[in-house]
Amino acid sequence: MNVAEMWTSPEQVRKVDAPALTNPADVRGWLTAMGREGEVRRDIPGETQGLYGTEVTVEKTQKDENGLLWDYVLVHHQPSPKDPGESGSYPGWVPDRQLTSKKATPPADAKTRRITDPTAWGYTTPEAAAGSNASGRATEYSYGTVFAVQPSGVEGVEKALTNDGGSVYFRADDLASTPSKPTGQDAVDQARKFLGLDYLWSGTSGFGYDCSGLTSQVYAALGITIPRDTQPQFDAGDGRGPAGSAKGTRIAKDDVDALKPGDIVFFGKDDTQVTHSGIYIGTVDGKATMIDSPRTGERVREEPVVSAARNYLGATRFIQ
Repeated sequence: MNVAEMWTSPEQVRKVDAPALTNPADVRGWLTAMGREGEVRRDIPGETQGLYGTEVTVEKTQKDENGLLWDYVLVHHQPSPKDPGESGSYPGWVPDRQLTSKKATPPADAKTRRITDPTAWGYTTPEAAAGSNASGRATEYSYGTVFAVQPSGVEGVEKALTNDGGSVYFRADDLASTPSKPTGQDAVDQARKFLGLDYLWSGTSGFGYDCSGLTSQVYAALGITIPRDTQPQFDAGDGRGPAGSAKGTRIAKDDVDALKPGDIVFFGKDDTQVTHSGIYIGTVDGKATMIDSPRTGERVREEPVVSAARNYLGATRFIQ
């Protein structure tokens, strides 16, 4: 499974969502079917996503009216106050056919790598990967997807282990290791990769992000687990983050000059109704500026932190 949508309930899934229910999911077909803007794109009945290899705990199963088996799961490493067991997970429904219990043991000499581009194709052979041969494509994976890899024997190509013990091949430039000592500038550099990417409600993949999906996945790629959603990301700055989250430090809303690159900035009505987030990148033309994924119909962009369009509430610093 390349990217799995976590749905609020099987009953709310729409006909237009059918491409997202296959294995692997036809994510690009789903996005095309919904269009870039409008109610169909805005009102996705899901709240988060899971990448290939993400571990989940299955809580219960049921069949829908069409006989499709669904699992209610907790997605690991996405801390949320919605998790009743406070295990650092995020709840949602997913088609059973998108899950597997297989998890092959990596060879002792394998190294852990993450996909570092917004998306990257895995290929059936190292030769196909070396030549970016479209006929040799296997599956398109998202930024942040983790693989155990070994040399393939072909220069510039890595062999990655799949869940079932098979192999898929990537161009080495599409993969990177997690930094041992990430900096705020690292977060900025990662966020810049997604400039121009369409907003996607519930998105936590390089096919499309919502605002907190972008911030949480940029930090995940740096080896830092923060809450999945905007409100708990803000709360983590006051020591009130959910179980499993890194601790943060609050930067007060009236202290914009104290912001550092990589800080997550927040907006909303007040501290209990935080509805938007972005990643502070520094000053541009003398103005404090962020990268954010604004809303349905718009794309990831740079824009001023302080503006008449939004009420700035302060920031959380996860990298000291």
